[in-house]
Amino acid sequence: MVICCVGAGFKPAPTNSTPLMMSPRYFLTLGFLAIFIANLTGCASTAPARKNFPAVNKRSQEKLLSLTRKKDTPRVSSKAHAHYSTGMIYDNEGKTAEAIAEYMKAIQLDPEAAPLYYRLGASYIKSGQLNLAIEALQKAKGLDKENTKSKFLLALIYTSQKKFDEATKEYEEILKSEPDDLATLTSLADLYILGQDMDRAIKVYENLAAEKKDSPVIYFNLGIVYARAGRVGEAIKSLERAVELKSDYIEAHLGLAVLFEIQNKKDEALLHYKRSLELDPSNSRVYRQLGQLYFEMNEKEEAIKQYEKVIRMDPEDAEAYIELSYIYIALEKIDQAIAVLKNALNLDKRQADVHLAIAFCYSEKGDKEAAVEEYKKSIEIDPFNPKAHFYLGAALEEAGRREESILRLKHSIELDQENPEALNYLGYIYAEENKNLDEAEALIKKALGLSPENGAYVDSLGWVYFKKGMFDEARKELEKAKEIIGEDPVVYDHLGDVYFKTGSLDKAKEAWTKSLGLKEDEKVKEKLSSLKPK
Repeated sequence: MVICCVGAGFKPAPTNSTPLMMSPRYFLTLGFLAIFIANLTGCASTAPARKNFPAVNKRSQEKLLSLTRKKDTPRVSSKAHAHYSTGMIYDNEGKTAEAIAEYMKAIQLDPEAAPLYYRLGASYIKSGQLNLAIEALQKAKGLDKENTKSKFLLALIYTSQKKFDEATKEYEEILKSEPDDLATLTSLADLYILGQDMDRAIKVYENLAAEKKDSPVIYFNLGIVYARAGRVGEAIKSLERAVELKSDYIEAHLGLAVLFEIQNKKDEALLHYKRSLELDPSNSRVYRQLGQLYFEMNEKEEAIKQYEKVIRMDPEDAEAYIELSYIYIALEKIDQAIAVLKNALNLDKRQADVHLAIAFCYSEKGDKEAAVEEYKKSIEIDPFNPKAHFYLGAALEEAGRREESILRLKHSIELDQENPEALNYLGYIYAEENKNLDEAEALIKKALGLSPENGAYVDSLGWVYFKKGMFDEARKELEKAKEIIGEDPVVYDHLGDVYFKTGSLDKAKEAWTKSLGLKEDEKVKEKLSSLKPK
């Protein structure tokens, strides 16, 4: 949420959930780079469609399917073989419950046959009974210690249960007998990533890249792991190598675009987003990213064109309308922003956020009452959104309806006691009213505990101290606020008041003069006039 400082108070940005522009630098941590790329390409999980079964990478999925379809070495006794074969037929027909029943009958006749327990475990996985699957696969593993199939399935189950140590042990056991198994190596690297052990994951992929120099997938994965470890330069080199090996590797182009954005190399990012669109011209997600990048490059008209493409491709994308309205706001084309948002109201999607955005537009136009009404409409749709109550409280304060504002701010805090904006705003209003000063101090200190380097909150605390007659404490906080915020008319005004009260008239005059230079204010003019000799 973008918040504009207005002295010690705050002016809310349009919605409660969407930043002004959602460039990767604003919301993307490197740890989620692969997920972000998957979202851009529209890729679903490669996991088998099985309830409670873990997502696996492509090579692991291929191995998993081969393991569950592959015929076992005939080590089942003849007396159990009929039930065993019937179970496999049921498995192939998708009749998992019947298959389980047949395997259990076979086990009663041949309780030492490892393939029976393996097949039973695989069927339990299909039915989502993972604890029973573990029991059966552990039995198979105990009966046949050289067979890696049970170990691989166990590793996948443990991963799904976030038992990373147990999963790692299974993969490492497989590698003792099959050290070059690519599915196991990549799965182990993925497991290290899940456990945040990036160094070991990187080592696995570096070894794979050294052995398989012509594999774009390996270099792509290595690039992603480098990125997750914060090694952006090496990540870029690996992804560039992936693109060299496979020029139409769209995920690698998108990864490069994101990483170049993180490095603030916008031209390079633009190049790879455009290349991605050449490869997939119907991908609205990439047009959105391109629009956001143009916005950051201050090419707002071009950003508008990209968002118009997004909306043409997906007219039901309410978020695109909201983000497009922000660009018009940045261009000070408020009426066009409102028109876009009113179109979004016809979609019956994200209505609460759309009303919040419209309210912000009216606030920018100076139509305070219209802004209040739009915030109320948003709250009617989503009454438990603390941000909406905060914004309404702020709008009511700007409209001069302070008592109503206080009630809304209190309700916002009831809904979210960790919202520093509402805590500070209410505390500042109390200071302005010169009432409930102890409560005001507590509210603002809590806000500072949540956001200790927020200069506006520091200013608010200094102002409370001033109102309480604690002038030394007030001066320290207000001077600190000036250091954090920089040139701000309200902070200078407050400092002038403190200097005046402590007899530093020259400093008071200097502070008020600076305040007046930043913003015309009749009250500040009167204070300066009072210093002139009569």
